[in-house]
Amino acid sequence: MPLPSLHPRPSKDKDKSQRRRLFVLSFIALVTAAVYLVNLMSIQIVRGETYYAQTQSTSVSIIPISAARGEILDRDGEPLAENRTGLNIVFYYAFFPDEGMSGRIKQLTDLCIKMGESWYDPLPISEDGAAFTEGSEKEAQALREALKLSVYATAEDCMYNLCKRYGIEEQDAAVRRRIAGVCYGMIVQQFSLTNNAYTFAEDVSFSTALQVKELAHQLPGVDIAEEDIRSYPEGATAPHLLGTVGLMSAEEWKTYKSFGYRMSDSVGKFGMERYCESILRGEDGERTVQQSESGEILSEEVTKEPQSGNTAILTLDAKFQRRVQEILENYIARLRENGDPEEGGNVKGGAVVVLNAKTGAVLAAATYPSYDINDYYADYASLLETENTPLVNRAFDGLYRPGSTFKTVVATAALEEEVIDPEETVLCNKVYTYYDEVIEGNTFHPTCLDRHGELAVRDALTKSCNIFFYDVGRRTGIETINQYANLLGLGTETGLELGSAVGTLTSPEQTKSRGGVWTQGNVVQASIGQMDTMVSPLQLAIQAMTIGNRGTRYKTYLLDEVRSFDGSELIEKTGPEVLSSFDMDEETFQAVKDGMVGAGLRLTNPDYALDNLGYAVAIKTGTPQVTTDTTNSAAIAFAPADGAEISIGIMLEEGYGAARMIRDILLAWEELARNS
Repeated sequence: MPLPSLHPRPSKDKDKSQRRRLFVLSFIALVTAAVYLVNLMSIQIVRGETYYAQTQSTSVSIIPISAARGEILDRDGEPLAENRTGLNIVFYYAFFPDEGMSGRIKQLTDLCIKMGESWYDPLPISEDGAAFTEGSEKEAQALREALKLSVYATAEDCMYNLCKRYGIEEQDAAVRRRIAGVCYGMIVQQFSLTNNAYTFAEDVSFSTALQVKELAHQLPGVDIAEEDIRSYPEGATAPHLLGTVGLMSAEEWKTYKSFGYRMSDSVGKFGMERYCESILRGEDGERTVQQSESGEILSEEVTKEPQSGNTAILTLDAKFQRRVQEILENYIARLRENGDPEEGGNVKGGAVVVLNAKTGAVLAAATYPSYDINDYYADYASLLETENTPLVNRAFDGLYRPGSTFKTVVATAALEEEVIDPEETVLCNKVYTYYDEVIEGNTFHPTCLDRHGELAVRDALTKSCNIFFYDVGRRTGIETINQYANLLGLGTETGLELGSAVGTLTSPEQTKSRGGVWTQGNVVQASIGQMDTMVSPLQLAIQAMTIGNRGTRYKTYLLDEVRSFDGSELIEKTGPEVLSSFDMDEETFQAVKDGMVGAGLRLTNPDYALDNLGYAVAIKTGTPQVTTDTTNSAAIAFAPADGAEISIGIMLEEGYGAARMIRDILLAWEELARNS
């Protein structure tokens, strides 16, 4: 019997059903094809010219997206400089028609005045347009060059040129000047197709931004952009060190343009903001915008994501920095309250620098008077005129005679070169009479503050005997003294990233350069820190550090680490770097250290005493003469005396008792910075 088929033949009814379905599907396909064909004919033939014209009138613009600037942190991660989102009024060149420009600018400046906002206006011309602003010679010349006018062009000539170029026809001189100022800002920032975005006003209020948005139909090419604004959470903390950012000058543009910067970019202007510019700057992104002839935005897409800048971590301890600033400010206030000129009542200002003696890292650098970096631009004019120049970084750039703090240099040089030994004595009878023996009719009789009798180097440092150092300095010679001054960090480069004052050392060459005549008497005056020797508070701290390190002088630095924006990746780490060293003999170190510890023990007032801290403190004070009637007050210190971890340099302008701050500084260091 045959097996049944596995694939039975379909019936006739099923064949008919399949044919009907095939017919229906074929019909649908034909109809669909016909519809697409008709639409295609409409696009290509009936409406082809319209679409072609539209494609020809469409424009594409590339708008930069600013990258977030990297933060600046203290060594414990506290933000010193960071970013916050702000609202800026921005012009986009691709959408900013020339026609009606003057009117739009007037409308915007009127709005800003009403809302209490400021805007970018670099034009160095008075409000009435009649004259250059006072002290703007350099800016006025840059204006003439930008307008291609002669060096003799007046402010009125410049105004005429700007008004003609930009069609400014306002009758009111002040309004005309306002509009011209914005137009010149666009010239300065090279507002063009290749530099498409121009920031008219930064960090405006939400209310102002809302009004600009509401007026969008009247202000083509004007928009509100959310952008990062640099901010300083504790703006009064180390403003001289942090610096700030701002729009580039023409001179800066010459430097930065080769690195891909736009003229409208902001850059670090001074301080660590400037030094770390390449670290903090990110890579801008791009937004591609397609626009119709009528100005309608057809599409918008981020075609390149911005890359944030890296993070700079400083050696500063922000809490300790603030405490040191407080100690300095409060002490100066107490001196002024006392009012006695003999005891610092006329003190002008001062500086304190604290270093990690094991590395050269700057832990704190305080200057008084000071200011808040957040107010730098708004208050710049008044800060320039403020008494005692708060903008000056006294800690790094101030130069002062070191006074008796320099005696540690002479002691070190004389001991190391075996001019004296630690036990050799010099007789102090209050008046130095050596030159009576060698110069007939000598009238040069430098004096001491006391009659100390016979004393060796330890007691000479402790009691700060001038006669001892006159004689030992004379015997050592200025060349040898200066050699050791350099080794101890005076009159030479410190290595600090920001740069700092180099200062000068007394020498025949220096005296001649100042129009003086060199005599052997200059050596004895230089030996007590007078004459032409000028050093910074930073160098005083370095001097103390180098003595405490037995001759090893480290490069000073502020930048500790560079990390990625989110802090996850360590990119760079600064380590200690020796700038110079000499193998200080143990006897030299002990003699100088003991003399300095003895000087510290002379501070007996409980508010200033250094004898109960749990470790010995080595200090040396000085009262350098400024004029015949005024003196400064200086002090250096390192602690602990037998294993220096910290060094301090202090200078008070027309002050008194600088060493009285050392105890409070050390207590603050123990509490806030010693083990962090």
